[in-house]
Amino acid sequence: MSEQGEEQQGDEQLGDEQQEEQQQQEQQPFQIDTQIPPEDANVFMTQQKLEQNQVWKCFDFLFPAGKLAKLIKVNYMQPKTFPMTEILTKLKLDDGLPVVNFIGCRHNFDNPNSTRGKFYAGIARACHNTDAVIIDNGITTGIEKFSLRRNCTVSILFKYTQLIGVAPESVVSYPKLNPTKIEKNELSNGHTHIFLIGGEHVDLGTEALFKINLCKAIATGKISKTQGRPRCKIVNILFADSNDCFDEIREAIINKLPIIVVRGSHLCNQFIDQEKILDAEFEDIMTDKDGFFFPLKKLDSEVIAQMVHYLLTYTPSKPKQQ
Repeated sequence: MSEQGEEQQGDEQLGDEQQEEQQQQEQQPFQIDTQIPPEDANVFMTQQKLEQNQVWKCFDFLFPAGKLAKLIKVNYMQPKTFPMTEILTKLKLDDGLPVVNFIGCRHNFDNPNSTRGKFYAGIARACHNTDAVIIDNGITTGIEKFSLRRNCTVSILFKYTQLIGVAPESVVSYPKLNPTKIEKNELSNGHTHIFLIGGEHVDLGTEALFKINLCKAIATGKISKTQGRPRCKIVNILFADSNDCFDEIREAIINKLPIIVVRGSHLCNQFIDQEKILDAEFEDIMTDKDGFFFPLKKLDSEVIAQMVHYLLTYTPSKPKQQ
């Protein structure tokens, strides 16, 4: 065979191989690369960014004069296909645990003598005794110091209530060294945070669906570990200190999750006192016939502890219509 004939045959074989490779790529489903690139020791954690094809990445976050915590940055462009179980495995929360979710909770900077301190202690005690995970918005609320509780046994073991903060990265500020004051949107110290990243697509309120899905994922656990077991209970506590929580209330109602309404904000006070709710959107949400609302008329640590205990063991339902 001549050299020209051999070259033509080689070109034909190469073309066939390229066509086969292209067909295989078309048949394979599109997958997002979740490989984490190596750390750059010369770049601070807060300056590191996700690669374009990264779904999430976990960092070690050392707060100023604080404790080491986990910070997970999430590219939240595809919420329905997000690999939630991967994050739970990283955080060692895939065994299936009860969850208490704070909705619209903010620290009252205008009233430092607020009576919520003991109230938070009751919530933390109930979560501690039931191994429940607390999820809030990552910004200072007041529950942080109560999430650390001591469990004194014969060997003097220490037990911590897991606290996870979820918020869009664009709306929070990182803590500073030697601050003169705490900013209203500053991250709370010493516990796990999950940041949602997605440019203009992620803003206040975007975390609503993610938080509820995170609650369900933690309560369900990893299928291989919890197969045959019912899902653990989820309890929401509504503070409504800010108006960006309405979508999260809707998501809780859609998923038929109980919501404890506590006194403090104007919206919650109007609902508890059965007064005219001035915010039309909030009134429309709170009058939803599918909602399971449990109003508390006073901030009592014992009452909230009992209520959380009760709802973590009992699934509320409405009587069937005849």
